[in-house]
Amino acid sequence: MSQTSGQGGLFSQPAALAAGAAGVGSALLALWAMRGMPLGGLLMWLSPLPVFAAGFGFGARAAVSAVGIAAVLVLLSTSSLGLLVYLAVFGLPAAMIVATAMQPGRMDLTLPLALLGLWPVVVLAVLALAIPDLEAEMRSAVELGMRRMGVSLPDGMVDQIAQVKAAAAGFWVALLMVGNGLAAQALLARKALAIHRTPPADALHLPGWYLLLPAIALAAWLAFGGAVALSSLLILLVPVFLLGVVGVHRRLRGRAGRVAFLAGFYVLMLLFLQIMAPLMVGVGLLDQYRRPSMPPQT
Repeated sequence: MSQTSGQGGLFSQPAALAAGAAGVGSALLALWAMRGMPLGGLLMWLSPLPVFAAGFGFGARAAVSAVGIAAVLVLLSTSSLGLLVYLAVFGLPAAMIVATAMQPGRMDLTLPLALLGLWPVVVLAVLALAIPDLEAEMRSAVELGMRRMGVSLPDGMVDQIAQVKAAAAGFWVALLMVGNGLAAQALLARKALAIHRTPPADALHLPGWYLLLPAIALAAWLAFGGAVALSSLLILLVPVFLLGVVGVHRRLRGRAGRVAFLAGFYVLMLLFLQIMAPLMVGVGLLDQYRRPSMPPQT
């Protein structure tokens, strides 16, 4: 009798089970790479997926609990450095995105979109405070990477790459969160397990205060220069860039040849990102100002 009630108590809390499974899964995916296991470099990027799945299927508390469980496992299996890497790159941004997206009765992606720019800048600021000459360290990292690949670059080009190295990392983290979040929500929706429906593209926008941040970063870069200010500016523009990409998809909705056009669009993005990125930022700014300040209630 006691065994039956104990089992009933356990299985009557699916959110707790989901959080535990997601935490273990997320930790295993991260540790697979940290331990140098085969395909670890690929599986590591799926580490936020279980956290998103737990959160979008069982609520923000499940996502936060999953990150806590995964953090304990990573710490026990690696070191404090491994824990910090897991939390900064995978765990905390995923949990915060879920926590800000899950609103009463609906999913709202306004703050999560802003977090794609805010969180990497926070991490960059912490690194800048912790490392006295972060720019020199980034330049050394670029030189080391070039030597390992057997590539020799002029000093000027090395400096240019070092200037935007942190921005590239922030851009990759943003894409990582977007990809895993969309995959988790799509999988849950297909199985009818998602708590909320995915908001329409027309509802996607940034908070009104957000655009002040890139302006401040631009002023800081013009006044003081440096890799940290430039990377902060570029990272803060990533959500605006993503808003522009969504705008392209929305404008092609229901049009003939949509798939072919989008295929060409992404080829151009890969080949000419330096040109396409400013264009997408411009489209994102246009869409931000052309829409109402509040998303439609669903």
